[in-house]
Parts: sequence; C-alpha cells; structure tokens
Amino acid sequence: MTKQINQQLVIAISAAAVASGGVLAAFVLGIGQSRTLQAYSCGNDKDMEYIIKSGSEFIIVNPSNEWSRNSFLVSQDTPSVPKNWLFRGIPVKASTNDGFQIEDSKPDRHIKIASFDAVTGVLTINYGRSNLKTSSITCKPYSDIQKLVLVANNVPVEYLTLRQNNISLLNPRLGQKDFNLLLYAAINSKEHSTYSIYHLLSSMPGDSLTGDQSLAMKEARDKLIEANSSEVDVWEYNGTGRYSWQYPNEKGEAERLSIAWCNDQQYSSTGDYTSKGYKIVSSTPEQRSSGGYVRENYPDGRFAGYVNYTAECNGTNYKLRKTGGVDAEDENQGYG
Repeated sequence: MTKQINQQLVIAISAAAVASGGVLAAFVLGIGQSRTLQAYSCGNDKDMEYIIKSGSEFIIVNPSNEWSRNSFLVSQDTPSVPKNWLFRGIPVKASTNDGFQIEDSKPDRHIKIASFDAVTGVLTINYGRSNLKTSSITCKPYSDIQKLVLVANNVPVEYLTLRQNNISLLNPRLGQKDFNLLLYAAINSKEHSTYSIYHLLSSMPGDSLTGDQSLAMKEARDKLIEANSSEVDVWEYNGTGRYSWQYPNEKGEAERLSIAWCNDQQYSSTGDYTSKGYKIVSSTPEQRSSGGYVRENYPDGRFAGYVNYTAECNGTNYKLRKTGGVDAEDENQGYG
C-alpha cells in the first residue's frame, strides 16, 4: 500500500516544530538537542527579503517575486546542493551559526559577495558590474514564519523545520525517500516548483517512485530542458543576387551599393552560434529584397547628388538550437 503524504500534515509538522522550538523535529530525528528557528525581515525592495535560520543553514525567501523561483538555500551541511537552489546560483563560501557569505568569482557578476551576520542582523551586498553600490541593511526579527512556509516555492522551508537536530548525522538528508517525499508534498502544488519537483524525485531510486511520481519527474525534466533551451534564426548571404539602376551611368555604382546592402542584411553567421554550442536543425533558401528603390545620397554632387538602386539577395535562413539542461545558467550575470 502506498503511503499518501499530506501537505497539510507537513506544514503542521513544520509549524509545530517552529512553535515548540524544534522539539517535535528532535523527536522525529532522534536523540539530540534541537536548534532553534529564527527569521529576519530585510525589506521588500531588497535582493533578499527574508532570511530564515536554523543552526548553520539558511533559506532566503522573496515573496514579492511571483514570476519565478523565490526561495533559496545557503548551507554547507548538505553536499551537492542543486544549482538553482542556490541564490542566483552563487556558491556558498561560508555558512555557520553566526551567519553566511556567498561569493561569485566569475567576471561581470550582478552580485559579487553577499554576507549576513546572524548576530547583528546586518545584510551586506557588494555589487559587481552594476550601477548599484554596496548595500548594507539591518534585518529585523520576524515572527510569521508560517507565511514564509506557505509562500516559498523553490526550496521548501520544511527543509529547515525537519532538520533541526544539533547533531548533523541525525538530520535527514536529500536523497532519503521519506525526507524527499515530505519536501515534495510541501512544494509540488505551488507555481514555479518544477525545478524542485524534478530534483526531489530524481534523486531517489527509480523503483521507489509511484507511477504518478515517475511521470511528474519526467514532465518536470522536460519542462526544465525546454525552458533552458534557446533557438535562433540566422540568415546568411551567399554572394549572389540581382540589382537594378535608374540611369545608365549609375550601373557600376548600383552594383556596388546593392552588394553592400545585401551584406548588411546578414547580422551574424552560423559560426557565431555553433562555437557556443548551437546546432543547425534546419535550413531554407530565402531571398531578401529591398522592395523598391533605395536612395543613396552624394553630398559631393556625384551622380547628380544621388543614386537609386534595387537589390535582391540570395541566401539561406538557418534555424539553430542549443539544448539546455535542467539548470538555468548565468542567473547572476551583471547588468547596468
């Protein structure tokens, strides 16, 4: 008989763990003193709106982000944290009971370093290639953790409420069936939870999944790959075509201008994209035309001040595709 996991039960367990200072979580996990759950509010207009802390692990929750994943894990207790569980994909440099630091060493990053002092509540963000300057704010204690439990749509807050034992070895880990299914039950009905659905189910042995769970995992994987794939159309001029001119003495100039016009219609080459991992999936002959006379002015008075010409350019339109993976890339790329 398949054991049904009820999301309300998960939330109830989490809320009870919060209310009791983690006593219930400690009971579930075994002997050991429970670590407390704390939350901080840093401002709705900040990169990190809320931070939840349990021992040396933290979850960032951004409720105002309703268009994509909004909760992220900062932890060194869990090896191989899924990439898009990290805030903007930024690696964790330190995560202790006193706070955390994440740092991106790649060039042209939006955020270079972000650090949080759990003792003072100070959150400091150093921006990279951006018009923004270093930001520092003191986050305030926040008590409505249940609100954050309900709104988090990527990393479930239950990840912390079910890992509140001070003895690390007694805490459940990603990949363990019961733990993954509890987290899956907490997250699977929320919008933008596709990434977590895939990782929570795919990290378990295939024969431990029900038919519905296996189907959900495969559907999530397909959606992620499609979302992270990209296609582009590239038109390449093959150097041939036709042109016309208005006056006999302008034939040579019209030919030169039409060739230049055709060259200008090619904005890139297939090589620009194949070098970046794109593959050509189709090609279709395509002619581009000026659709009538193009006027080229000559301020120096040549050709009575202007030349009218037409251009028809022979070429090929290529469709190229780069198939993505389950992880979104470059979420911390700089701008501004």
